[in-house]
Amino acid sequence: METMLRTRSGKIALFSVMVAATTVANLIMVPMPQPLAEYDLSPVLIYALGVLVNPALAGLIVAVAQGLGTGYKMVTYGFPPVFVLGAMLVRGVEASLISLLVRVRKPTGSRAVSPWEITAMAVGVIWETVGFFVADWILFGLGMAMTVLLTIVDAIFIPPAVAIVAAVRRSLGVERLM
Repeated sequence: METMLRTRSGKIALFSVMVAATTVANLIMVPMPQPLAEYDLSPVLIYALGVLVNPALAGLIVAVAQGLGTGYKMVTYGFPPVFVLGAMLVRGVEASLISLLVRVRKPTGSRAVSPWEITAMAVGVIWETVGFFVADWILFGLGMAMTVLLTIVDAIFIPPAVAIVAAVRRSLGVERLM
């Protein structure tokens, strides 16, 4: 299998569609008890994009989508402005990290998602939890930072991300989109 979307217009189209889809997933929120705010569905696409596209593009797509989605939440729900930058940075790096880890090993040529790719997604969850913890500790103190340790629950989004990656590979017949 190979990659697809080698033309500039194809890359721009994929970028636009993935930013839109990830932004919408970011806006689908599941309320959590206080002091937590909410969980959103964007991790599903963060993990899938980390496997399917190159590190720079994965990070850029996710950072832009997080900026748009979290920016909307800032205006609508009163989230602190620093949440926008934090979401863009932590989750953008997360997507790039997953993509880099996936590319450490040669493609298997299989349409199935490899255990290594699933491990890369799990490392992404750990990075996200540590990244948000450190940022919140610096900005808001240890007490607030402790509340984001529950971000590790985002690991529940790995199975749907695996299903998306497998479906994309099966339907398009490619290992990666870019």
